[in-house]
Amino acid sequence: MGVIDRLYGFIVIRGWKMWISYKTQVALTMINWVIPVFIYFFIGITLGFGKLSAIKNYTAFMVIGTAFQGYFSASVTTLAGRIRNEELIGTLEYLIASPLRPMALMMYNTVWGLVINSISALLVLLIGLGLGITYRANLLSSIVFLILYLASIIGLNLIAGAVVLIVKQGNPIALFTSVASNLLGGVVFPISVLPTWLQYISYSLSLTWALSGLRGAMLYGYSIPKLLNYLWPLAVLAVIYIVIGVALSSYAFMKILKEGSVHMY
Repeated sequence: MGVIDRLYGFIVIRGWKMWISYKTQVALTMINWVIPVFIYFFIGITLGFGKLSAIKNYTAFMVIGTAFQGYFSASVTTLAGRIRNEELIGTLEYLIASPLRPMALMMYNTVWGLVINSISALLVLLIGLGLGITYRANLLSSIVFLILYLASIIGLNLIAGAVVLIVKQGNPIALFTSVASNLLGGVVFPISVLPTWLQYISYSLSLTWALSGLRGAMLYGYSIPKLLNYLWPLAVLAVIYIVIGVALSSYAFMKILKEGSVHMY
């Protein structure tokens, strides 16, 4: 079985077909994607955020942040959630015993989270059009930033999945990314309004640099040279996240196999 066949199995059969089979859950998930956009939109109108010198167009600022924030928070819980579910129903042993290597198993399970959040991002961006946003996207810059951002998310997914394998219950990585993305990532307000010490923490998040770059590329059409100050930190963080994720995942699998704790939850 080749890579394409495996991607089809994990994305279409195990991901898409299972997801759309639960109609109520699909509807509720899509509502959950849309509601925050309108909440922040009306808050911005009410408080007059568009008049702030720090943000010339709050609606555009917020829509880009909301569209791509889901990768950092919800997507990171996908792999960890699946591993936890396999532990609870007692099928993790069978997955590990499959022809796939453990690391490949982690990577393929990560892909569905990226796909479902891409649907969410596209929906939010389309809503932005309805709210009057004009996108002047530089396609190359947008693609480069998105690829590096997704690479960092894969690293975070591996870290979160490895932690679940080790600790079984509780997912501190998912909790951190959820809190960090809303508070420190510059999703609905610029990080310049944060205390200095919190700004330093936000610089360690790939989300912070990705959103800054994507706003410049999608709203103002900036080319890569104009966005280098955001590009290189994002690239460095993506590499760091992936290296830590691969190392921690390898350690987690060796640990549970050595201890014989694969079946434990």
